[in-house]
Amino acid sequence: MSVPRLLAVAFILVTAAAAWVVLGGSVESRTREADVSLHEQVSALWGRPQAQRAPRFTVPAGKQRSELQPSASDITAAFQLDQRRKGLLWYATYVVDFDAAYVLRNPDGAAPAEVLMHFPFPDREGVYDGFAVSSDGAQLPIRYADGSASARIGLPPGGERTVKVGYRTNGLDEWRYAPTDDIGVIEDFSLTVKTDFADIDFPDDSVSPTRKERTGNGWVLTWDYDSLVSGRPLALTMPKPLNPGPVASRISYFAPVSLLFYFAALLLLTAGGGLRVHPMNYAFLAGGFFAFHLLFAYLADQVHVAVAFGVASGASMALCVGYLAMVIGRRRALAETATAQFVFLVLFSFSFFFDGFTGLAVTIGSVLTLGFFMAKTGRLDWDEIFARSTRQAKTPAGPPPPPSESLLPAPPG
Repeated sequence: MSVPRLLAVAFILVTAAAAWVVLGGSVESRTREADVSLHEQVSALWGRPQAQRAPRFTVPAGKQRSELQPSASDITAAFQLDQRRKGLLWYATYVVDFDAAYVLRNPDGAAPAEVLMHFPFPDREGVYDGFAVSSDGAQLPIRYADGSASARIGLPPGGERTVKVGYRTNGLDEWRYAPTDDIGVIEDFSLTVKTDFADIDFPDDSVSPTRKERTGNGWVLTWDYDSLVSGRPLALTMPKPLNPGPVASRISYFAPVSLLFYFAALLLLTAGGGLRVHPMNYAFLAGGFFAFHLLFAYLADQVHVAVAFGVASGASMALCVGYLAMVIGRRRALAETATAQFVFLVLFSFSFFFDGFTGLAVTIGSVLTLGFFMAKTGRLDWDEIFARSTRQAKTPAGPPPPPSESLLPAPPG
């Protein structure tokens, strides 16, 4: 290919790259703006991230109150995942059944004590089904105020009571339990979390479970301590499906790399076979590539992401392969260029579905592609190929064909 044609192809690459940047920015902006409004909608309808703090137990001491720490805490939280999709984003909503039992012991062996329990709800605007407080099986009257519930528990001299609290509610993204408001000592503490999903994760600022057991489709996670000294929460992050919006924007931003590899493959394949492809042909092929990203970006918020990817891949492959069939004919080179598009467009884009593996996939693909083309072009005479391209570029166009005899004036009679 002559230098002017190479410059024309480079210009097509730059123009296509600018179009992809605009498309990626558009998808990213749509996703960000949708997340701001949709997150609030999902939170209002379903619930916010739950952060349950341990209740406080206080005993009157004159005009002041002294805090009473439970001698044992046994808590269970059972989760049912219910993921919901809004536009380009998935939200990890869940239902949690919370049950806790706290053992209170009266340190005074001579006099009874009345303990005031202050139980803060994880979300002031949440909905709590079946909320109840009991002491040794007997239901206690509850007073609600300022996003919390309070109840009074009577302790006999030197005796103890088991106070149980339970409810069912909805949450979003993550769930936390804070044994203390600050660094403190918690005796005989146990938290058991049951999930109906296998993909579990924990926030960076939380404490990992002491024991994990796989059960069917989920896990049983246990935090078990004889004496816990910590100010960090015990937490669980809910899994969510791949969000199509961020994936579509990342694929668009990296599309120029994919097109560059494809154009290089097309140049080598056609040059080695003595075929000539005009820069205008490259421009139409770039349009066929762009059709994939455009279709995927606007189908992903209407149908499942796998369906959107399949439709976009099929449409782009049909456009480019069908066009090349007319440009270079039905030859072996056509099958090779179709394979190159499948590798550099479809497989390259598919690697973005696996978070953290895109760079490795692109690197491996680049090395394998380099090896393939080195083996394919190792015996080519590049001097002859470039000389042939120069001769073809310098060959003047022939004179126009003479007009058809049927269009000449008839000779005089």
